[in-house]
Amino acid sequence: MAFDLYIFDLDGTLIDTRRDLTTAVNEMLALYGIGPKSVAEVTGCVGDGIKKLVERSFGDTSFDVEEALPVFKKCYWNHMLDTTAPYPGIMNLLSRLKGSYKAILTNKAYRFTRAITDGLCLTPYFPIIVGGDSVERKKPSTDGVEYILERAGLPKARAVMIGDGKNDIVVAKKAGLTVVWVTYGFSDRSRLLGEIPDYTIDTPEQLLDIG
Repeated sequence: MAFDLYIFDLDGTLIDTRRDLTTAVNEMLALYGIGPKSVAEVTGCVGDGIKKLVERSFGDTSFDVEEALPVFKKCYWNHMLDTTAPYPGIMNLLSRLKGSYKAILTNKAYRFTRAITDGLCLTPYFPIIVGGDSVERKKPSTDGVEYILERAGLPKARAVMIGDGKNDIVVAKKAGLTVVWVTYGFSDRSRLLGEIPDYTIDTPEQLLDIG
């Protein structure tokens, strides 16, 4: 394989969580008397952790974020595995990367991340799983990348970051990693805001052709 360490984003890269996130957001909003949002609208709020998702979901509506956060967390806990599943080709990719070190770096809180990876039987593939609250600062800070590199004991020259969002490209570049952007995830090119990945793939298996 071209790399010794593969660092994957979670939502929009390994798994499709859009419908369950939308269900949870709309259940929370309904409790505040606010109408539902579409899957596309909720997807546009994702990427910087749960607090930002909640804030963006309310839009211009006045609310107490500290009051709303536990409401959303309860709603999401009840729905996070209703429809969420790995993207087509992910399980095959992970099996074919069996001899390489793999890690997850996500801005999703660790509690939810681990519950989902356990529920989808993904956890055994990843010796290291770093959530948004596992380190002091979320992506695009390099805290998570540095933690993974130290734990894995591998040089950054042999590591690659795979993700669907701007933060994934930014953190990889800041940390000196190769970065692969996936087109099948949550973000289209307009949301990358000019950030340019080293490689672009349309399906998970195309990762095997890099290098």
